[in-house]
Amino acid sequence: MRAFLFATLLALAVTAPAAEWRETKWHGEAAWESRSSGWRAVVSVVRARLMHFGPDGSDVNLLLAPPTRDNPNRLGGHRVWLGPQAQWPGGWPPPAAWEYREPALIGTENETVLRFVMPSTNDAWPQLTRTYHWDGATLVCGAEFTGGSRPAQIVQIFQVPPAMTAEAAVRPEPDFSAGYVRLPSTAGPFAARFPPPAHASLSGDTLTLRHTGQVGKYGYRPQPLLGRLDGYELTVSRGTLTGEVVGEPDEGFHTQVYLSGNHEAFGELEQLSPLFAAGKPARFEVRLSARKP
Repeated sequence: MRAFLFATLLALAVTAPAAEWRETKWHGEAAWESRSSGWRAVVSVVRARLMHFGPDGSDVNLLLAPPTRDNPNRLGGHRVWLGPQAQWPGGWPPPAAWEYREPALIGTENETVLRFVMPSTNDAWPQLTRTYHWDGATLVCGAEFTGGSRPAQIVQIFQVPPAMTAEAAVRPEPDFSAGYVRLPSTAGPFAARFPPPAHASLSGDTLTLRHTGQVGKYGYRPQPLLGRLDGYELTVSRGTLTGEVVGEPDEGFHTQVYLSGNHEAFGELEQLSPLFAAGKPARFEVRLSARKP
């Protein structure tokens, strides 16, 4: 009997339908919504990004969701652009086609994979596409590109409330004695050695960063990031990566955390790809999951 029950449950798990995306409204904006294994995701059409990720049946949102887009630094949700950022014309902001326009094309694959094809930048950059699908309780956030005539990396950023802390492991190396690096920002240039920042506290090999109102950006060797907020744990981990790699910007410290000043008040949990070859397709996935222990 036990064997029969186990086989039946296994068959049900294997044949359970994948979570579907359905059109909805989010704060008055056209959007797509999907639920899986107790979690809910909402992707805004107007903002062309994931804006809500939290427990199903609750208003809890583990992502920052500003009511307006008046502040281009504080757009919230899931930001995606191509890099290296130092090669953008003018340095900031990113091209409007990646951040400030609605998708050029919206589609679904078997109603389970949501695809936002972003407008072309009409220059040497590849054309960017965002995708979303579930793997159980994990939301797989994909970014891919085609075309273009310059090497590019994929930058995936999740803006979170300033109260969320970020944890990652640090492992010192001969050239990087802190086990993590300070990245270029208004706080200073790339640095392998620097005084311990006010944002950081170390316990064993776990470094916790928290918002202090001072700007800071820090990079780690590729690994999951753990955010903690109001009893929830948000994990931002690296997924499938495909494409021809031709470089490693930021010395390969491709897991990053940005902390804003008080006038904007947000944190960013970031996963970056390596540099992909010009003119060839590439894809980089980030896996978003959460729990309340």
